[in-house]
This record gives sequence, structure tokens and C-alpha cells, in this order.
Amino acid sequence: IYIGGITLIRGIKEMVSSLSLIPKTTNVKLILAGKFESEDLEQEIIGLQGWKYINFKGWVSRKEAAALFNEARIGLVLFHPEPNHIEAQPNKLFEYMSAGIPVVASDFPLWREIVKGVSCGLLVDPFNQKAIADAIQWLLEHPQEAEEMGRRGQKAVKERYNWDNEAKKLLKFYQKLLT
Repeated sequence: IYIGGITLIRGIKEMVSSLSLIPKTTNVKLILAGKFESEDLEQEIIGLQGWKYINFKGWVSRKEAAALFNEARIGLVLFHPEPNHIEAQPNKLFEYMSAGIPVVASDFPLWREIVKGVSCGLLVDPFNQKAIADAIQWLLEHPQEAEEMGRRGQKAVKERYNWDNEAKKLLKFYQKLLT
């Protein structure tokens, strides 16, 4: 699954193209939900060979997104290494983790710390379509390990990566500033 803004720098071209590299026997489908940044990009992506493996939902509400997470077995977060992405903590990463699905994510240092630290998915070069395809295929062919990754991600969100914990840190920081 991928839910969010559909742009080149968020890896849509690599996501779709990687699907055509996965053996047909794997029976992969990508649930794609969101809005394309332009009609030109939408037409370009629809023209890719991997588009036949897409279940395009368009824009969906939060409630619809939650239902789609229940259908998904892997969450994709394949942002390109743009300055705003490298140090970002994208909501979608934590939404996938919270939903209990393993992730295939870009191998950025901060993301590596989160994903490898929790062991909740696989990291790839977001430009390497073969590496993306291999990661997806591995997770699909190893459902028990993938489910365990999903459970670890879900547990990490409940215990560590949540707004309650962040609020406590922020309040502690403010208190320190005031003293």
C-alpha cells in the first residue's frame, strides 16, 4: 500500500516500475491511494508497465485509509533523498507501523535508525527498482517474518513513537528552558 501525495520525489515511478520486476507467480497488487501532483504525471505513471499491478483508489478519507490498511501486507515509503525527506519522520511510516504492516522504506540514516532499530521492515535505495522488487517479494514470500515485523512496528508505535511520548519530551524541554 501507498497512501499520500503521489509525486516523483515520493518514489511513485520506482514503486510502479518495480512491480513489473516481481515474478508473476507472486501475484502482487499495489493499493495506491492519493492525488497525483499533476495530470501529466498521472498519465506518465499509467503508461508504465507496472501499472497493471495497481489498484488505484484516488483520494480517500482517513476512515477509508484505515480500512485499506487492513487489506495491505506491506507499506511503501520510498521517498527520494531530498533535503526535506532525509531528516523527516513521515506520518505514513508510523501509520503503516501502527497498522501492523511491515514497511519497505528508503535507506536514510534516521529511517534506518527507526526501521532497523525496531526491525519492522526492509530498507532499500529508493532509486533501485530491483532492490524494491526484491524487498517486496521477500516480505510476500516470508509471511511469518513479515507479520512479526508488523507486530514489532505496531508495538513500537504504542510504546515509543506516539504523540503522548512526544508531548512529554516537549514539556520537559520547555520546563528546562524556563529554569
